[in-house]
This record gives sequence, C-alpha cells and structure tokens, in this order.
Amino acid sequence: MKSPPLILIVDDNPTNVEILQTRLAASNYGIITATDGEAGLRMAREHLPDLILLDIMMPRMDGISVCRRIKSDTSLPFMPIIMVTAKSESKDIVAGLEAGGDEYLTKPLDHRALVSRVKSMLRIKELHDKVREQSVQLKFQLETATKIQSLFWPKIPELEAGSHVWAISVPAAYVGGDFYDVIMLPDASVLVYVADVSDKGVAAALIMAALSTKIRIEAQQQNEIDTLLGTINASTHQLISEEGFFVTIVLGRYWPRSGKLQIVLGGHLPPLWLCESGAHLTVSARGMALGVSPDTRYEKNEILLSPGESILFYSDGIIEARDKNLELFGSERLKNIVTDSKGPPFGKTVLESVGLWQEGAPAADDQTILEIWREEKSYPLRDP
Repeated sequence: MKSPPLILIVDDNPTNVEILQTRLAASNYGIITATDGEAGLRMAREHLPDLILLDIMMPRMDGISVCRRIKSDTSLPFMPIIMVTAKSESKDIVAGLEAGGDEYLTKPLDHRALVSRVKSMLRIKELHDKVREQSVQLKFQLETATKIQSLFWPKIPELEAGSHVWAISVPAAYVGGDFYDVIMLPDASVLVYVADVSDKGVAAALIMAALSTKIRIEAQQQNEIDTLLGTINASTHQLISEEGFFVTIVLGRYWPRSGKLQIVLGGHLPPLWLCESGAHLTVSARGMALGVSPDTRYEKNEILLSPGESILFYSDGIIEARDKNLELFGSERLKNIVTDSKGPPFGKTVLESVGLWQEGAPAADDQTILEIWREEKSYPLRDP
C-alpha cells in the first residue's frame, strides 16, 4: 500500500467530489478524481489506487460497470471499492456488491460513517497486500526448496551383466515426502529403496533428507538388509516419533550378475514382479513402518530375477491416484497396465497412465517408481 494511501474518487457531481475531498483531507490521504466512469476506469488502471470511492449513477459508464471491469481484470492488484449511491433501495445496494463492491455508502454522506469505512477498507487493503507479499516470498522459498531437494536424487549407476535401474519421483507439492536411492556396495551388489514419509511438504522433505543420509552411512556398515532396516528404524524413531511422523519403506539388495534380490518391508507396499506368468506382488514378510516402535524386527525375503524379468518398487501415490469420480487407480489396474505394456522400463508407462487417469487434476500424493530389470540375453551366473 502506498504512503500516504491513495484514494480515487469517481463522481460526476463536482459538489460531491469537493465534499469527499474536504472530509478526507484531514486524514492526509492522497486524492485523485475522475468525473465519469470511463475516466475512473482509466485512472484506476494507471494509478492503482489503494481505495476507490465510486458513484453508481454516472454518464458514459455507470459505477456498477466500472466496478465489474476492475474486479474482473486479473492484471490489477486488489483495490477495495466503496460504492456511493443516492439510492437506498436494497436491490441497488445488492447490485453494487454483486458486481464486486466491498462496501457501500448512501447519500447524503455521514461524515463518521465515511471516515470509519475508509479506514476499515484501507486496513483490509494493507492486510491483503501483506499476505500477498508473504505468499510471493513463500513461493520463492518453496521453489528454492524444490531445487535443493532435486539434488538428493541419485545418479542412476550403470549395472553389469545386462541389469538396469530406472527411477522417478514426482512430488504432489513443491517438495515431497517420497524418496528413493540407488547405492552401490563394495561387493558389486546394489542397495535400492523407495520410502514415503507420512506427510508432504517442507517437514516431510527435511525428514527425507535426514533419513536418506542415515541410510547411506549405515549401508556401508551393515551386511544384512533386515539388520540395516532395524538400525535405521531405531534412529528414525528417535528423530520423528514425538512429532507423530512415520515412514514406510521397501528396501532391496540386488546382485546384478545372478539376479538375486533380497527384499524387506517396513509398512510399505510389496514390489510388483513382472515375470513370464504375469505381474505378481512379491510375497514378503510385513514389518512395521519406521519410527513407530524403536525395537521392531524385520524379516527379509529372497527372489531370483531371471533374464527378461522386471520388478517395480512404488509408493502408494500410484495406486491411490483418483479420477474425476474419485475412483482409485488401484493395484489391479497397475497389474493390467504393466502386463499389456511394452517395456522395460514399465515405470514410464505406469506414470503416464496415472496422469491420464487423473485427467489433469493435481496429484493428492507424491508418486514414486523404481524399477530393476534384466535383459533377455543370458549372462553367466556368479554367486554373490
């Protein structure tokens, strides 16, 4: 808001303009005037006043038309409008308010009512401008946070023996609570996971950053993924349990040459295994989500990924995506899509299908997919 606040008076009666100027001058407001609706509209666009006192009955363009045009112009900032009319019938007052007027005064003007409503509208204008400024600052900060979070996404390594990894995470907000990682281990195996913090936004992103760092550190010290997840859970409980957060995770350790894959679940959806017989959920022992209890024990399951097969790790934002009728995308639809799709990677088609299912509506939750697959070509096995 300007200092002093700038008020535009639009009235075709010079006497009324003079009265308003005189009564408002005592408060040291800046005053500009227009004598008809078209001039008033032009001055509003040129000077962007903090408040407009707008007469309804005027030649060339009446006040209601001026008000409607100002309020419908999205290029203009918020400018409160007090409709001023000699008519006291409720239908005229309602017409002015429906056109976008914020307040009204009836002639002859009462001095105290005029001063009170001008002050009230200027307070609203000041608060509106302050909120808008804070919103711009918050948007900038969130955009910066988005760029910073993108630095956490790992560079996908090239695997040996015809094995491949593909991954993507699409946050529902500027920053998300889903995350994934691909970590090469000293024995040529690779640690992969998809995890989901029980929230989204800045708090979830910060938890994600702390947890991904902890997993990378512990992965170099723990040989068994069930023990690794137990250690991570104890740290996570200490970090977030009091705030009520928890984290679901599916963690895998994969040996590219043999196709051996160990899986452990922490309250997460089991991976989808794409093999010759179709798409199947892997049978994995269920473990509690991270951060719920400090002493949770986890069990690992082991499968063999044969040449030509794929496995998809994904977050619940995939199967819980909704269409315009609020119907869920669902696990069965996911299976059918990957079964009927050309791949690998199948994850790209899944993400595109989810987007079409949502019909352009913004996602309600983060959507993350990590896929491992082996080429059809046969490679000699080497035991890990």
